[in-house]
Amino acid sequence: MKKLFVIILAVLVVASVFTWLRLPSQDHEHMVLSWSSDANPQRYEQLEVFDKWLKQHHPEIRPRPNGDPAFTVSLYAASNQSKLIQAVSGVAGDLIDGIPIAEYARMGLLVDVTDDARKRGFGMNSTYPGVVGLISTNGRQYGYPCNVNIVSLWINHTTFEQLDLPIPEGDWTPEEFEKLGKLFNEKVNRGQKVRTRFLCPPLGFNFVNIYARSLGADTFNETFTRSTLTDPRFAAGARLIYKWTYVDRILPSAAEVASNDVDTSGYGGAALAHFIHGNYAMIPTARYSLIRMRELPENERFEISNVKYPQYDFSNMLISARCTAVYAGSRHRDEAALFIEYLASKEYNDTIIYGADGLPPTPKYAIGNPDFLRPPGYSNEGDVHRNELTWALEIALPLSESPFFRGTGRDWPGYAFSKLMADRAEADEAFREAAGRINKSIDETVAGNARLRAMYEEAWERQKKIDAIKATWRYDEDDPYEVIDGEKIPPELIDNPYYLRYYKSIDMLEGDS
Repeated sequence: MKKLFVIILAVLVVASVFTWLRLPSQDHEHMVLSWSSDANPQRYEQLEVFDKWLKQHHPEIRPRPNGDPAFTVSLYAASNQSKLIQAVSGVAGDLIDGIPIAEYARMGLLVDVTDDARKRGFGMNSTYPGVVGLISTNGRQYGYPCNVNIVSLWINHTTFEQLDLPIPEGDWTPEEFEKLGKLFNEKVNRGQKVRTRFLCPPLGFNFVNIYARSLGADTFNETFTRSTLTDPRFAAGARLIYKWTYVDRILPSAAEVASNDVDTSGYGGAALAHFIHGNYAMIPTARYSLIRMRELPENERFEISNVKYPQYDFSNMLISARCTAVYAGSRHRDEAALFIEYLASKEYNDTIIYGADGLPPTPKYAIGNPDFLRPPGYSNEGDVHRNELTWALEIALPLSESPFFRGTGRDWPGYAFSKLMADRAEADEAFREAAGRINKSIDETVAGNARLRAMYEEAWERQKKIDAIKATWRYDEDDPYEVIDGEKIPPELIDNPYYLRYYKSIDMLEGDS
């Protein structure tokens, strides 16, 4: 087995070196930085804009004697797996896109851009509050978002109007979602043996996370030292999806999704195609889906709107971002840092605003901008842009990640959810197993790293103080999650941004944090 592992590793290293030799920077006499990203056609337009931006904003970087720019950036398509292999092997591109920045930074694979970012206007305060944790670790910045996404439930007004169904607006609860789903079924599936139309495609662990957060629970504790998936609020959210799928039949099962054929050509995949065709009345998606919907002939476009996931008192959304960082092994770090600066510029943000590829990474270019809020020629898009921007600025947080847990392994929360949906485990059992595996991994990681162990021990001492304070809390007899009174928690004890925001919302945080 050991020999097989060595052979596989050797093959991967050779493949990585071969890949590096084929990078754009190896094929030109002048300097060409490679940008490892996806092959979205908009990337090429963004590179053209970068060349113009560089000439205008950095005239000190003089062109070559023959008139060519001092350097250029060229796109190199790479998968997430190959990016990691190349980075660890020392042969990654100068700019790495779409990676978990905190994880890569902790492995020493990225350049710390904190000081440059503060001086040149692309610091952490220039983007969305919820994105900060996605581009930094331990207070140091290692990249910048290329675009930002808030997944919400998008509504096809034509489908709702054809069925004479009320269109959801504003905040709503899981009970209201269930009531609408049952009404939808009565309208379209009465007497049908094979169902082809559904209120919504399957909902996954993201809904469970939002559900639990709306009631005061997160996947990790306040200091990220332990997984808290054993909290009953996670099992309750997962059981609700199971009920909606197999009992109420509001959501399609995996078998029904697989058997429901539809033309999936074009950007966005099968779920978006079903939404466009009216087979799904609503769909979990974000602004990037407009790339596909704007390709429709004008007479086929339909009015759309979006609402938050159904949840309870603490309003929250999940934020994600496709981020780019400078590879620590790059021989052109200064030039690559200019590209990171470009991502925060008006010129780059305009490409995202007009191309609808998610939210622009620097929100100041979207706030109050009529071209973003109400794009000319797309009146059918309603307030979807304004809503996503508002949620991103005010209530959205990323999935929690612990610095003591290696997130590049198995998605244990998703694995637990899939076991429940496949009838391989009860919800409590599945999430108890997931929490146990995460906590075991934390213990092993901390034991093998002296620096992390010191960080963990300090965080664990703070966690014990937090737990002692929470032991003084009294709860409403009719609501086991509503805190009535008790000692308040000093904010400096807490690392998890979710709990800082949640405890402030219920007035259980000391001072004005």
